[in-house]
Amino acid sequence: MSNLKVQWSPILEDVFCTSSPNKILLYKVVQSLEKPTQKVPAVKQISDTLWAVEQPKSIEMGMLKTVAWYPKPEPDKMLAIGLANGRVVLNNFSDDIDSDLIKREFVPKHTRSCIYLNWNPVDSHLLAEGLEKYRNDSCINIWNIHHKPGNELGDRQRYSSSHSDVNSTIHVPYVEIGGPSETTASFSWFKKEPRTFVTGMNTRYLRIYDLRDYTRPQNQTQTKMIRGACVDRQNEHRIASFNENHVSVWDVRNFDKPMLTFQEPKAVSMIHWCPTRKGYLGILSQDSLSVKIYDILHLPQTVGSEELDQYYSERTIKVLNSQIVSSFSWHPKHDSRLLTITQQGLLRDIMVQEHIPFDWSVDSHLVTAHGKSLTNASFTKNESVTPDISVRMKDRILQGYGLKSDLIWNNVFAIRDEPDLFGVWRWLSYAREMLEYNRQGQSRQQGMLGRHQGVKGILGLDGEDMPPASMANMYWSSDFSRKLSCVKQYHSAERYRALQLCGWGGDRHKPELLDTILHELQMDGKYAIAAAMALFNLQISKAIEILSTSKGQENTDLSTVAMAIAGYTEEHNTLWRKTCLSLLQKLDDPYLRAMFAFLTCDRENYEEILRHGWKKTDQGGMQLSDKVAFACIYLDNDKLKEYINRLTRKVIEVGNLDGLLITGLTADGVSLISKFVDSTGDVQTAALICVFSLPNEMSKDVRVLHWIESYRELLDRWRLWHHRSKFDIIWRASDQFRVISQAFVSCNFCGKSIACNMPVASRARPHNSYSAGTLTSTKPKVSCCPGCRKPLPRCSLCLTHLGTPSGSALYTQKDKTTYSSKMTAIDDWFTWCQSCRHGGHASHLWEWFAEHSECPVTGCNCKCSTLDHTARLNAES
Repeated sequence: MSNLKVQWSPILEDVFCTSSPNKILLYKVVQSLEKPTQKVPAVKQISDTLWAVEQPKSIEMGMLKTVAWYPKPEPDKMLAIGLANGRVVLNNFSDDIDSDLIKREFVPKHTRSCIYLNWNPVDSHLLAEGLEKYRNDSCINIWNIHHKPGNELGDRQRYSSSHSDVNSTIHVPYVEIGGPSETTASFSWFKKEPRTFVTGMNTRYLRIYDLRDYTRPQNQTQTKMIRGACVDRQNEHRIASFNENHVSVWDVRNFDKPMLTFQEPKAVSMIHWCPTRKGYLGILSQDSLSVKIYDILHLPQTVGSEELDQYYSERTIKVLNSQIVSSFSWHPKHDSRLLTITQQGLLRDIMVQEHIPFDWSVDSHLVTAHGKSLTNASFTKNESVTPDISVRMKDRILQGYGLKSDLIWNNVFAIRDEPDLFGVWRWLSYAREMLEYNRQGQSRQQGMLGRHQGVKGILGLDGEDMPPASMANMYWSSDFSRKLSCVKQYHSAERYRALQLCGWGGDRHKPELLDTILHELQMDGKYAIAAAMALFNLQISKAIEILSTSKGQENTDLSTVAMAIAGYTEEHNTLWRKTCLSLLQKLDDPYLRAMFAFLTCDRENYEEILRHGWKKTDQGGMQLSDKVAFACIYLDNDKLKEYINRLTRKVIEVGNLDGLLITGLTADGVSLISKFVDSTGDVQTAALICVFSLPNEMSKDVRVLHWIESYRELLDRWRLWHHRSKFDIIWRASDQFRVISQAFVSCNFCGKSIACNMPVASRARPHNSYSAGTLTSTKPKVSCCPGCRKPLPRCSLCLTHLGTPSGSALYTQKDKTTYSSKMTAIDDWFTWCQSCRHGGHASHLWEWFAEHSECPVTGCNCKCSTLDHTARLNAES
């Protein structure tokens, strides 16, 4: 029973047959509920819900070697049966012979065993038979089942499928392939090219023949993998074959070597491609309890890659415990359905459960795939769940986030629900105002022009020496009821600019700036912040007034705090101080706590105010900008430097974007943004920060360019073309590092500029980067003036018109590394001698004058290179 084989019918979806060396049985598959109750020869359960019912009619025939289903519906259930003597018999499972094809036999010239039978899937009247070797006969016979016996066929009749009424033995094959003593091991037709086939021959060749010229193979490769050759019906460029325990996959477009080779632990007995599923190759090894399936759908285009193992996956389908599988058959129409038979005759119908791939769409929809169907997963929206960052980024851009370049602060209206991002836009807005102020010539401090600095850079902490600050004893506001002692403050021009960047006005000699800021805070309902800022500027009466005007607001603690502050005294052992210290622990607002801490602390010890606030999750302190501003007023240089450096490390560690106020867009700032992107995935905000802070010293950093390009690609994926165009416009307008042309070339005939004919690589392209290998593909080949269309002068060396790239093709056969190191943006520049007016490409003339001193033009004796001032100096030295 070890030679049992099973085959699905190619026409009927619920019919299959099994074959042994002397008998062929027909089965019909039924559902469990359709299981027949009357007596039948055999009923076998082949799955949990399916049964195979043996049909009454069977075919009994001795010396049976191979069986092949006829691929057409008529005659019904017809088989081609190959025998051990080489004969091929057409038969079916019916007693009524309604076709003259039934019982027809095809007899080779010499008796030998039949190896295989294979019907042509399109020209179904052609049947290929493989025979064992014989010294004076061919090894492959292709029979025309409609051939009239006893007649020789002409060339035109060979392609005819006319029906014959004569039913008898046929001795003359339609085509004979293979010379004397040649052997064949396998055979498979191509369906899209039905006159071609692949066959394994002579133990060392895979050959592809065409019946229109079968005297010689159309293609062949030398290999030992000649057994089981089969064509993938889903991709007929792909062929599989095996030998011993190795299986190879070939591409007929590059037939020299296999794309992929598998090694099995045991010798392979059969392989088959799944006819309905791309890239599924079933492999059965000898004495195996399972069928192995390889999914090689995603093979790369490059043949012979050394990393092919990552382009396929393998699965093992266990059939029955302790049952050796004898044969298997893919269902011709149902996806991934496999029928197996064991050596004991047990059948099993298996649905191969595929790995279900899934992916998120650009609109955050989950899509799953199964077989040939796609399914969009449905979700119930949960308001309590924070939306994914991709959803938030898309919602932002649809509200114009990052597209308001005139008034930067207006971009926060698109992120009203994300106050964590307010700080970075506040810094960008203040930094832009400071830059505009400097550009107008009102202030030209060193290092301020063209840079979005942070407090650290403004204070000079990037260098070794911090500019000195003057200490001053400042008085409290004179309108307070009690006389209070002076408070030490520190002042310098750098500290004033830092305060301005923090939004604290800056110049203590212009109190109206502070009044404006306090008024804006009150208009926004931020009374506690306004009162704290007034108190820190020693305007205690103003602070009490602000808190008092907050009546009717949600925070009822403000009036109570105003009353408490009104009773402020500097004595340490008073009831007021003890009451305030008790009240300090009960207040939730960090600014109210900071006010009491300021009033009750020992002077020059402000740790209670400064020790919180560098984490987003830390609710114990004020905003980072207010902390830094307070430190700039009340800390001396040593303490301020220590505090700012410590704060810099902390904000970089946690990725707090408010920290850009301290670092600016320096190397520390880019590291901070990188940490922010890693923790949040918000590449949108990162790209916008980099664009709105242009020009800056980090604009060419790889990370910066990557964030910008990633955001542009994201907008493209969302198909927000107009939004991406606006973003590109802002980016290009902000990048002022582009070098403006300083040399122009005009036409000798019309006098117009021919700058538009300059090579593309020499123009600034902030959105693209080019390597030496891509320069030639982006340079236009121009040879005339764009105005009058007159030809431009030719290069004296390469004889191409100026304006044409300097001939990178000349280097295609040279070492690419050397070439790429030589190619620069000036290689194609117009260069000429001011004396003889001859010239050419700069790179060509450079090479020429490295070995010559005279002009390269024949007949010109001008010593061009010695006329140059630099050349004369070199010669004299």
